Amino acid sequence: DINMASDSDEVILYADDEALHPASERHTPFLTALLAGGCAGTSVDVALFPIDTVKTRLQSPQGFLASGGLRGIYRGIGAAAAGSAPGAALFFSVYETSKPLVRSAQERYGIAADRPEVSHMVSASIGE
Repeated sequence: DINMASDSDEVILYADDEALHPASERHTPFLTALLAGGCAGTSVDVALFPIDTVKTRLQSPQGFLASGGLRGIYRGIGAAAAGSAPGAALFFSVYETSKPLVRSAQERYGIAADRPEVSHMVSASIGE
């Protein structure tokens, strides 16, 4: 469906049609990828922090209870959250920036040009 918005004398068309703008042609802006990556990395690490703490304490040679049990399960979550944001932000921004470049190289050199998943895998490797 196409929506029209009027801005003074010109008419701007907004197309929500996948056929006009397929996902393979869209490009995520660098700043968007940077912020999304930082938020995603922080969210995952904060959500999984207590589970990781319990796992670590279960693996402790002293045993679960002697290493703290469930006490202080969130101790250190701030440092973990602050540390995860930069790495995830960097990964997402490099991944999203390299994806169209890899896809372009695929098409130019005929390397699995009909396989867009290859550009995703290669871009993820570059991001790591």
